[in-house]
Amino acid sequence: MRDQANMLKSAGHQVKVFAGVGRDPGEGYVVEILPELAPEHELNSAVRSVLERGQSDHNFSKYRTLLIETLDAAFSGFDLVLIHNVFTVHFNLALTRALHDLASRHKMVAWTHDFTATNTDYALPNPTQPPWNLMRMSSPDVTYVAISDLRAQEIETYLKPAITAHIIPNTVDPGRVFDLTPEMRESLRSLLIYERDFVFLVPSRLMVRKNIEFAVDVIKNLIELKRDPLLLITGVGDSNSTAAKHYGDFLRQSLPKHLLNHIVFVSDFFTVHDDTLRDLYLLADCLLYPSRQEGFGLPVVEAALYRLPVLCNNVPAYRAIGGDEAFLLDDLAKLPAAIAWLEAQPVFRQQRKCRRIFDPTVIFRKYYQPLFSTLMPKLSQPISS
Repeated sequence: MRDQANMLKSAGHQVKVFAGVGRDPGEGYVVEILPELAPEHELNSAVRSVLERGQSDHNFSKYRTLLIETLDAAFSGFDLVLIHNVFTVHFNLALTRALHDLASRHKMVAWTHDFTATNTDYALPNPTQPPWNLMRMSSPDVTYVAISDLRAQEIETYLKPAITAHIIPNTVDPGRVFDLTPEMRESLRSLLIYERDFVFLVPSRLMVRKNIEFAVDVIKNLIELKRDPLLLITGVGDSNSTAAKHYGDFLRQSLPKHLLNHIVFVSDFFTVHDDTLRDLYLLADCLLYPSRQEGFGLPVVEAALYRLPVLCNNVPAYRAIGGDEAFLLDDLAKLPAAIAWLEAQPVFRQQRKCRRIFDPTVIFRKYYQPLFSTLMPKLSQPISS
């Protein structure tokens, strides 16, 4: 829900999250705690203890009525309410019943992660009797979304009357997963990392021996091959070297315009501290390190700790550290072989696949926008989760 709320907020929607317990993470959307939803609420506890024994009493109706009143007021003014799991998981059946009652008054989407009816970890006391039969009951007023093909099949097979479910995979926010610095979070969208074929990192100062122009030529060649690379150069200057300053100026000023979307000198935008460098390693696919001469080659070791494949120059320090695990790229004629080697790495393939499929921007454009255009062609009011 947190990733979903952030994604919707970033897409320009007003978002409010309702929950029984929790805290506001302070990420720009509203969080409202409704104590009536909390597991420790007096009526919730009383109803749950009775239902677990396969019985029901007046507390169920009393709690259901309270929830209807509470949620009817809470949902007022919202164009769409996204309900996570409550329609298909039995942990609060009075809440499930109340939402069925409210579905004709508020446009709802049953966002289905889990499914009690097919979960062997749970055995309902009386699965065909109320209120347990809610776990096999669909609502004609609710749109159902499943997070996978499996969940969609379960919804369409077990819920009656039969319905069709939309399939929308979960999104995974790299900013949250990697706990990126504020600077890198702001940069994620502009860098278009989710679209890239390759994200290369050159964690290097701008010094002549670092051979940065070779990395630039790699990017030029990949673009000519109709690929979409991104080169991230930390690009810190060397205040003790006039030659280094001239070299940095040359690199920046000689970049053709068509490369500006593919090559970023990170230090031109913010200072690259240790935590920023960590973020760059986490976001990159591959270390590209063409330096002509090194005494040790620390970035090759760091890349190994971040599980990054390495393309580096054929110099003694790199051979000693990287050995057969790195691809020694000392000639652009070897670039096709280097790319073939890189794309054969399982970790690289999986990382690229995940960002292309599960990035919040991708998920929103591919799945959410079509769903919203169907449910609410002119959706502009707040969205609740």
